[in-house]
Amino acid sequence: MVVVGAGAAELSTALVLARARRRVAVVDAGEPRNAPAAHMHGFLSRDGMSPADLLAVGRAEVAAYGVDLFEGRVDQIDPGFLVRLDGGAVLGARRIVVATGLRDELPAIPGVRERWGKDLLFCPYCHAYEVRDQPIGVLGTHPGAVRHALLLRQWSHDSSSSRTPWISARRSANSWPPAASSSPTGPSSVW
Repeated sequence: MVVVGAGAAELSTALVLARARRRVAVVDAGEPRNAPAAHMHGFLSRDGMSPADLLAVGRAEVAAYGVDLFEGRVDQIDPGFLVRLDGGAVLGARRIVVATGLRDELPAIPGVRERWGKDLLFCPYCHAYEVRDQPIGVLGTHPGAVRHALLLRQWSHDSSSSRTPWISARRSANSWPPAASSSPTGPSSVW
């Protein structure tokens, strides 16, 4: 069995398979989605741990069960489940789990990439508790932004639609950071 990807879900998959006495190889490109975040939350027994530390613990756990860990990218998968890695290695498997995760497509607004995962956040369930009761803004670049703003009201009274500093994809790139807020210093976090 080859597992492509090595985030928490993929390492959990490898752990269960290894405990079921399957021979497992994990291929990891080393680019987890949550890498910019200093801490992760909502993960039982690991709340507040850095994403990198969680993955290190997970790798150690699966390695203890004999899982083989490969650093690199999968270039292609040939018929017969031959998994070709970018360095030339070829892994044979009877089954493949492709769990490469998500990639965030950030808007082309100056400052967004540098702030992503720090004070420009994606998941309120992961990060909103830490900024509760502080001004929160919503980066409104997609149709679900209004719904997202309404969801954030449970963490901050300073995120209602009448007070939220909205940034739309139609606004100019010069609009970052947002100027409007009920707080004189602007929002403490933006989603």
